Amino acid sequence: MKNRSLLFRLIAAFSVVIIVALLAVFVFMTWSTAAEFERFRERLDTQRAADLRISLTRYHATAGDWTGVQPYVKHIGSMWDWRIIVTDTDGTVVADSDETLLDTQYSESPRAGRLMSNIGERQSFGTLYVEPQAPPGAERALLSLALERIGLFLLLGMIVASAASVALAWFLSRRILAPVRTLRLAVQKLGAGDLTQRVETTNLGDLGELASAFNAMANALQHMNNVQRQMIADVAHELRTPLSNIRGYIEAVRDRILEPDEETIATLDGEAILLSRLVDDLQELSIVEAGQMALERQPEDLAELVTHTTDAMATAATAKNVQLERRMADNLPLVLIDYHRISQVLRNLVDNALSHTGEGGCVMVEASRAGDWVQVSVSDTGEGIEPEDLPYVFDRFYRVDKSRTRATGGSGLGLTISKGLVEAHGGKMHVESRRGVGSRFYFTLPVFTEDDHAGERAA
Repeated sequence: MKNRSLLFRLIAAFSVVIIVALLAVFVFMTWSTAAEFERFRERLDTQRAADLRISLTRYHATAGDWTGVQPYVKHIGSMWDWRIIVTDTDGTVVADSDETLLDTQYSESPRAGRLMSNIGERQSFGTLYVEPQAPPGAERALLSLALERIGLFLLLGMIVASAASVALAWFLSRRILAPVRTLRLAVQKLGAGDLTQRVETTNLGDLGELASAFNAMANALQHMNNVQRQMIADVAHELRTPLSNIRGYIEAVRDRILEPDEETIATLDGEAILLSRLVDDLQELSIVEAGQMALERQPEDLAELVTHTTDAMATAATAKNVQLERRMADNLPLVLIDYHRISQVLRNLVDNALSHTGEGGCVMVEASRAGDWVQVSVSDTGEGIEPEDLPYVFDRFYRVDKSRTRATGGSGLGLTISKGLVEAHGGKMHVESRRGVGSRFYFTLPVFTEDDHAGERAA
């Protein structure tokens, strides 16, 4: 099999581990059983030798000497397959199961495996030498046969256990891989373009985390795809109106319905300026969202920035008969910012507030310190925003008032760009609003420290 599946690999791995474990158990059990049988045989030989010594002691005590002991020793040696030698106190052999050393002196030390003990308890009557002989007798043959049968049973048990273990490994592998197989199919469909694919996350282990990660990825991809489609539709919609106007004027001039006079040319120029502004906003937004905005940050006095910006927009406020006020805390700390970009953010917010505030209303710009942050807010007394619209006010091309056009409501990118610029400085932008009362947009910037400046210079 050229491309082995994960199921095959799991079954193979489980099977190898199980078979190796069973073989190890088989070898250990066989060895330990053989060793135990050998210890049993040694204990049996020791016990027989002790019983024989007691029997010989009683024989000598009853008979008064070793007369007639030879037939008894020969019979025991033949029955047990032992070499048995009995000597008197002088070392003369009085009994030999092989009948080769009778009446001879025997004083050599016992060979390996030979048992030797004195005969008699209070008084020594002689010495007993015993040595089990090979081939083994009936008892050893019985023990060997039992060992072989046990080994056979162990082998058969190992074969049965191996088969059962492989079957169990196959079953468990399929159960384990079922979520993986489901995830693989979902990934394939997702790769084919079906972004609605999701997998269940009932498993709480690693597979559950993997499924959750896949679902999060799928949600992000679907959201990005929806955003991309919406952006394409929005861009097409935003470009369609000025292009249609330009084309209409050109056709009217070509058909001599309109004269190419100064007014017509001014109208065409205005539409071209709006198109250029929209393209510039789109380009700036793409740079901000890509995190590639080049910022020239320096320690700046935010109070001076607020003052300069509000003074510059006072004329626009007066033209709309809206009161533009500012309120700043004393001794505001410096902030490390790109002066022109933060000024652009504040201009966008003030312009947005002026656009939604009717005559006689008020727009308030405030700056204060909040811990390690400086907060700037722009409040208005306009119509406010519906609660269902609040989560989307920073989305590109989103307009709270759907009746507002590009000409009356801007490109719909100002708040999106402003939010991106604030976040590029390490801050956050928020909005609060009540329908019929007004809205408050505010953003935070981190307080400047010498460490921040050193890090900025190093970067």
